[in-house]
Amino acid sequence: MRHFKILFAATSLFLFSTAAFGQRLLSVGVKGGVALSDAYNSSTITDTANNSVVRLFSNEKDYLVGPTVELHLPLGLSIEADALYRPLSLASQTGVPGSPLNQAGSTRVTTWEFPVLAKYRLPVPIAKPYVDAGPSFRHVGQLGDYLSNTGFAVGAGVELHAPLVRVSPEVRYTRWAGDSTPSGAGTFASSNLNQVELLVGFTF
Repeated sequence: MRHFKILFAATSLFLFSTAAFGQRLLSVGVKGGVALSDAYNSSTITDTANNSVVRLFSNEKDYLVGPTVELHLPLGLSIEADALYRPLSLASQTGVPGSPLNQAGSTRVTTWEFPVLAKYRLPVPIAKPYVDAGPSFRHVGQLGDYLSNTGFAVGAGVELHAPLVRVSPEVRYTRWAGDSTPSGAGTFASSNLNQVELLVGFTF
């Protein structure tokens, strides 16, 4: 009973302080953008036994899109959680040593990124600059199951208030932990552990 009273008092204080600062408790919306960095490192593997060369690389920049939700706290603080769909582009070229390589094919590796970020807005009217930081988690499809599932993200942007909607362009950097080595794999593409994205959020 005592723990319940403490929890009730803390919840009431939080709701009162949120209302006192004139903030909405929760906002939802959508966030999307493009990657400014390649998903994979470019690598060339030479197989002298079979007299062949394979080059693996990202042949285009990826896009990101998904829902976002934000819990508003007093004093310009908030917590944001995103669920961003991102297909990683991977292409390959093959050939023989000393000769031009031929395009062999390309594929997309399905991933979902789940950053959970603490955010702070500067107390200025209309356009509010902000910074955010926090852990990021990733679910990767079968073709990239050796890619890292955890990382840390930091970002900076500005929140613009329009009628009925907030528009938030942001540059975000994510540092992923190291990849694992696929079991039994002779040739595989290593991911770029440093990811930079340009994102725009629309929240209501």
